[in-house]
Formats: sequence, C-alpha cells, structure tokens
Amino acid sequence: MPRLKIAGLVADIRRDNPILNRQCADYLTEEAPDFTVDFGEDYIEREIEKEIRCDLSFPPAYSEYLAIYRYLCTRFIDYDGFLMHGSALAYDQNAYLFCAPSGTGKSTHAALWREVFGERVVMINDDKPLIRKIEGVFHACGTPWSGKHDLDRNLALPLKGVVLLFRGDHARIERAAPKDLLGQLFNQIYRPSDSEKYLRTIDLVGEMLESCPVYRLFCTPTPNAARTAFQALVQPD
Repeated sequence: MPRLKIAGLVADIRRDNPILNRQCADYLTEEAPDFTVDFGEDYIEREIEKEIRCDLSFPPAYSEYLAIYRYLCTRFIDYDGFLMHGSALAYDQNAYLFCAPSGTGKSTHAALWREVFGERVVMINDDKPLIRKIEGVFHACGTPWSGKHDLDRNLALPLKGVVLLFRGDHARIERAAPKDLLGQLFNQIYRPSDSEKYLRTIDLVGEMLESCPVYRLFCTPTPNAARTAFQALVQPD
C-alpha cells in the first residue's frame, strides 16, 4: 500500500488499489505520514451511488480509485488545500490554471500551449489538480489523478493566474473581478459534505481569487488562443 507525497504532504494510503499503484510511482515516499487515508466499503458504495446519479458506470477498482482521492481531498482541506477541476500547467516554474465545464476545451487549450511553447510548458495536472496554500502562497499541485491522458508531474508551483474558459468566435482575454467568476469557478471545486470543511473551502477559494489574477478567456481551438492567453498571463504590459 503506497505512501504518497503530494503538495508537500505525506498521505499513508491504506487501500491496495491496482490503478493507484500503477499511477503513483512519481509520488512514492518513505517519509513519515501527515495523515492516513482509510475507509470502509460503505465509502466506496457512496462513491458508486454518486456515479449512478450522474449516469456513470465504472469498474469497481476505478470507483475505489476515485473514492481514495475524494477522501484524500477532504483531508487536504485541513491543510489549506482543495481539489479544483481544471488543467494546471507550468511555464518557467509558475503555474496557471484553466477551468471550464467538461467539454469546453481546457485540455485542448493546455495542449496548444505545449504545441506553441514547447518544452518550457510542463503539465502539472490535466484534470484534477490540488490547490494548496503553502507559506501564504497558493500553489497548483500535481496528483496521480490526472484524467484520461495521465498528464501530471509531482510538482507544487506558485499559482500566477486562474482562467475561466468560454467558447468564442475569436481569441480574446479579459481581466475579471473575482466576485464575477466566483460562482462559476466554485462549480469546478470539490465540495465536501462536512459543513466546517465546506465553509473552509469557500474561504480558501475566496483567498485564492483575491491573491491571483482572474481572467475570462474566449477561445478557439487554435494556436492563437494560446498566444493570446500567454500574452496576458506571462507577459502582461
């Protein structure tokens, strides 16, 4: 059973899951754990019930794999961290987070950055990055849960911009007030059922949006969209 170091914290995973065992090689550690991830079969059953409500059906091992991450993310809230559905990439050791509902094109946009800017772009996580405040600074952090393309690195880098994607006829980007995008961004965040952790998550999201520039990006699936975003995020006037 693996012991993983993610976002600067060590989690002792007390579940022998074949998918996680295959995915976690870059996160293994022998350091002392900060917390333990352990739960009964009822927790997995609740995960399966959520999938059924969403008209999803996964093999049991994959449902367990997702349940492990849900449990881990719930624990991370105690350490100023939360799960955000999005694509987090790094350029020159700074992180940028692109969020949108499924199917809008965030992974496509991240792929365009890699196409246009080459090896200077590194994927931190293409689906389920952790965002954690470390020494007062929000970081985008890699995890072994990274979507169908398995694009992730065991990195924790300062978050320098949060971008909400919209489909558009041409590429343009605009700075937004945090309050204007809070509701839409909050839809992309794991919201725990525990009321105290839920409220703490709201606080953390608010703090993140106050500390990082926030943008709307109206984009097309073309290299120009990546260049437009790059100009605003990495090379602002």
